[in-house]
Amino acid sequence: MSVFSDLEDMDELEAKKQRQQQQEIEDIINMLDSKTQGGVSRIKVNVSEQQEEGTVSTQYHHGRCDVGSPWAKGSVRNFGCD
Repeated sequence: MSVFSDLEDMDELEAKKQRQQQQEIEDIINMLDSKTQGGVSRIKVNVSEQQEEGTVSTQYHHGRCDVGSPWAKGSVRNFGCD
């Protein structure tokens, strides 16, 4: 009988792990949704082993790097395709 109870415990642990992973995914989606609803237009996510689990830090980048670039102006040419 103990063999079957050990299997049930393993199933419970696996189900708990899956629920925890699903909750973490939902938490990330909710965080990203709140950022975009708050007007953030670009988001870059970096995962860090150095930061405490469950914490979020925000860095702001003012401006757009592509403004005035050949890509933004549409003046980039594909050489040999003209």
